[in-house]
Amino acid sequence: MTTPRPPEEMLQELIAMVQQHERQLSHDDDSPLAAIAREFFTNNWSNCSDGLLKRTPTLRVYPEWSAAPRVFRFELDRPYKRKRGSDSPIELCDGPICGLIHYRADLFVNPSLPYIAVQVDPDLAFFHPNCSRQRGSLVCLGELPANLFPLPLDLLLETRLYPILTYQDRKPSHPLDLEAARYFALHAEAMEGLEPVAPLY
Repeated sequence: MTTPRPPEEMLQELIAMVQQHERQLSHDDDSPLAAIAREFFTNNWSNCSDGLLKRTPTLRVYPEWSAAPRVFRFELDRPYKRKRGSDSPIELCDGPICGLIHYRADLFVNPSLPYIAVQVDPDLAFFHPNCSRQRGSLVCLGELPANLFPLPLDLLLETRLYPILTYQDRKPSHPLDLEAARYFALHAEAMEGLEPVAPLY
């Protein structure tokens, strides 16, 4: 029986991948895995932009300049809570919530490693149990489904990121922000201004 790795260790792995996001998939690489990756990244953006993003007015996604984009900027028109420092008050902000989504370039080489990292803009001081303000505002997406292919962008946005960023998903186990986990678990007013949550489309 394997012991689950601590969230801090997995977070450090994600940070390293985020810092290396500028590494591009070489168009000179004609290996089968590189060809599959390029096809996945091309279809990933095409399917999301032609499907989910045409149906929702509250979410905008901008891909990096590439025929097969791996990095995406997102903006979500939703209120959120922020806390800038240990002595700062918790504030309700209008939004939008902005950030970046990074797919690992070599995601088919070792599919058992984390292949997606999501980062909320650190300047927002996004206050959420599953977002680490202390470590680059990385978001814990939870365990992604085991599959031969990575989670596509449209499903990532709809089933993981939207529920987290709208505070519908605030899993207290292994929180990345203990202060936020305590606040949302113990304070009756924690969700004031964040509800109701409209469907994404």
